[in-house]
Amino acid sequence: GVLQSWLVDERLVGSRLVVVTREGVAVGGGVGSGVVDVVQGAVWGLVRAAQAENPGRFVLVDGEVSVGVGELVSAVAGSGSGEVELALRGGGVWVPRLVAGGVLGSGPVWDPEGVVLVTGGTGGLGGVVARYLVVEEGVRHVVLSSRRGLEAPGAVELVGELEAAGARVRVVACDVAERAQVARLVEGIVAERPLTGVIHAAGIGDNGLIDALTPERLDAVLAPKSDAAWWLHEMTRGMDLAAFVLFSSAGGLVLTAGQGNYAAANVFLDALAQRRCAEGLPATSMAFGLWEVGAGLGQYLSDIDRARMA
Repeated sequence: GVLQSWLVDERLVGSRLVVVTREGVAVGGGVGSGVVDVVQGAVWGLVRAAQAENPGRFVLVDGEVSVGVGELVSAVAGSGSGEVELALRGGGVWVPRLVAGGVLGSGPVWDPEGVVLVTGGTGGLGGVVARYLVVEEGVRHVVLSSRRGLEAPGAVELVGELEAAGARVRVVACDVAERAQVARLVEGIVAERPLTGVIHAAGIGDNGLIDALTPERLDAVLAPKSDAAWWLHEMTRGMDLAAFVLFSSAGGLVLTAGQGNYAAANVFLDALAQRRCAEGLPATSMAFGLWEVGAGLGQYLSDIDRARMA
């Protein structure tokens, strides 16, 4: 609502709105570089979309709890750098930069007796991941959750394919946006075998520019990604997981135009991964680009969506 009001107020044309958050982003480039507020992380995703759609109108500033708003705004005004994202830590100003990355570690070691849960497991990308786990990683016990369960298109065929490859597969109908349903899902798994891995690939899209978004459109996209990730975090934090993998998206970082709600949901996942790492828990947030596999949310992109991304 604040972003929309700012954009339509003719008195403010040519002005910049500084959006201030508190410990909503991690700085320093290292895994676990401070516990972040995941809710304020989502604000960064939303505002990044507003920035992409309206160049020069918004600036994001994150500060420590002890830093006053005046000091934060002064840092923006005094920098003269034109930066649109800044973080203040210990009197210094941090800005984001893309750098060449490397391989972090050798990946998880899967317990052959443990279960790996894949949310959105009967969808296109969930199926890709399930096949990889079984065929390439040798995982023997897989639970695939989705809202429609075995009624989802291709679910029965996917199960047959995975079982033929030597896995024991169970498909569970579950709306992972609902805490009670996630609790039952996890309880049902651990009643039989230890849960040793979580791959959260569930999500939906509902693209629109900032001025077209509504609370309902935000909630619809945040629920299966952000809410579900938090419930999974809550339900499994006491377990000895080999991996807790979140399907985020470059749509939270650099492809945000027209995807404000989706960007908010994905940056929430990025922040949750940082929080978990800071707490000594396993977490990986994968900021994927467009998958050219005829599956996942990419299959619903319009020509306009693809033009924005290009």
